[in-house]
Amino acid sequence: MLIKASLRLRVVLTLLPLLALPILLGGTAVVLLYRLGDSIDAILHENYDSVLYMERLNEALERVDSSFQFALAGREDKARKQYAPNWKAFDDNLSKEQGNITLPGEAEETERLTALAQRYRAQGDAFYARPARATQRSEDYFGAGGLSDTFEEIKDASGKILRMNQDNMEQASRAARRIARDSIAGFGMGLGVTALLAVWLVSRVVGTIVRPLRALTASAQAIGGGNLDQLVPVTSGDELGLLADSFNAMARQLRHYRQTDYSRLLRAQRTGQATIDAFPDPLLVLDGARQVEMANPAAERFLGVVGRKGDRPSLPWEPPDTLRQPLQDALERQQAYLPDDFERVVVLRLDGEERFFLPRCLPIDDPYGNTLGAAVLLQDVTRFRLLDQVKSDLVATVSHELKTPLTSIRLALHLLLEEKVGPLADKQTELLLDARDNAERLLDMVNHMLDLARLEQGRHLELKPHKPVDVLRDAADRLRPRAEDRDVALTVETPEELPFIQVDEQRLGHALNNLLDNALTYSHAGGQITLSAAAEAGEVVLSVADTGQGIAAEFVPHVFDRFFRIPGQSEAGGSGLGLAIVREIVTAHGGRIRCESTPGMGTTFRIYLPATPGTASVEP
Repeated sequence: MLIKASLRLRVVLTLLPLLALPILLGGTAVVLLYRLGDSIDAILHENYDSVLYMERLNEALERVDSSFQFALAGREDKARKQYAPNWKAFDDNLSKEQGNITLPGEAEETERLTALAQRYRAQGDAFYARPARATQRSEDYFGAGGLSDTFEEIKDASGKILRMNQDNMEQASRAARRIARDSIAGFGMGLGVTALLAVWLVSRVVGTIVRPLRALTASAQAIGGGNLDQLVPVTSGDELGLLADSFNAMARQLRHYRQTDYSRLLRAQRTGQATIDAFPDPLLVLDGARQVEMANPAAERFLGVVGRKGDRPSLPWEPPDTLRQPLQDALERQQAYLPDDFERVVVLRLDGEERFFLPRCLPIDDPYGNTLGAAVLLQDVTRFRLLDQVKSDLVATVSHELKTPLTSIRLALHLLLEEKVGPLADKQTELLLDARDNAERLLDMVNHMLDLARLEQGRHLELKPHKPVDVLRDAADRLRPRAEDRDVALTVETPEELPFIQVDEQRLGHALNNLLDNALTYSHAGGQITLSAAAEAGEVVLSVADTGQGIAAEFVPHVFDRFFRIPGQSEAGGSGLGLAIVREIVTAHGGRIRCESTPGMGTTFRIYLPATPGTASVEP
């Protein structure tokens, strides 16, 4: 405690005079200003009251004089109404002034004013005692020593009292300003002395406090720069000496940590690199600036990147176009990219062989949520993609082989039902009708599978510019007879001017037919189906909206999956491939499709297709 008290004592001894002088000056100023304020307030208050009394007295006097003039003018009633009340106001203010005499000579003038007021009141009473039209009234008012002369004498007496108090107020104000100037000068001198004393006291302790702190600051900056061989000299036994000793102990401990932990860090780095090298697929770790921190041999072989090793600096990596946005999302928004379909594969070549990789982008962050970088894994799916291709080819082949016998069976069933080969019993007709329906459903499923296989194989599209309104109207015309039979309204709504779209009319028409079939299937009688088109950010949006039963929110993300059918809602004869075919057709056109639905309100499918630049279709 003795060691800690020494520096504190020096600081306290330095600050005490600096605190005492301002307190002394401030206390003196407060007392002086308080007394000065009380004195001035008392003088001004008394003088102000007298001024106010005289002003109000003169105002009442003027109105009493006006009453005499009203009487001389023949307005007796108004004169008498004004006479008595104003004498009450006159007497009240005169009484207050008699109790507020504070200046030499003010008492004599107040007595004179009182005597004049009594004479004026007696003359006024005698004036009103005469008859209203008496000629003596004019003599009473205008004659020598009459009401008019007394009125002027009263005005003179009250004016002297008024000026006497006003002059005293001005003298008090000048005296207050003089005292304030003298006080300011005294306070300025006191503050100057305080400032000089403060400079002298501070200069004495700067050498003992600031210099050691500067040494500590320089040593801390050196340690921050990586130079741990620092030693601060201990020059005293106070808190600064204890701080210097603690700092030296910290520097020794940091040097120890650096020596002991370096091998651990090196071992951890080697272990991490060995773990990454063990991956058979390309794997690399990037920092926030897309510099390659670590890369395994597969990444070096397929991507030509090299990780940081020793003093070799890391190099930036330029990802393929399909990975630019996902990698940016991982680094800037900590959003992982984990696709699970072959449409997102990255194609790389090695030794003339084409390989397919499914990308994975994962953000790397610290415990506080700050992004440190990203890990990119390219999973080799070449074998699985070949198997998928074989599966697609097999489905296409099997579907094509099934189509011919199904067509024959379908024809035979139609011939039997038409009784071309003989009459049928009721039970035979029932069985044949069921067989015909199943054959139609199987043939429809086979056709859908063939369409899907052709789209997956990338059959060439015959793209031509078309007006969006023409495409929608053609699709609506094909569905209109069925819609009228179901009592469902069918409308087409488009703006006056839209860009052209490059589409395969047959394929896009097939996609719209599938959407319209679904809309009609799930629309009730009296419902409505609306086809519309709009321009939006370089795209043309084709919409198919219905007022049917809608789709529950948990099923909306799966409506484009193959063979997916909504539980308890999908049509019994459906294959679950219609919307999957629609998505494949839209994707083949370089577009995208989205489903929006509210149960009980209806469903809207929106197809986004690239607009043809520099073209516009105008509605006729």
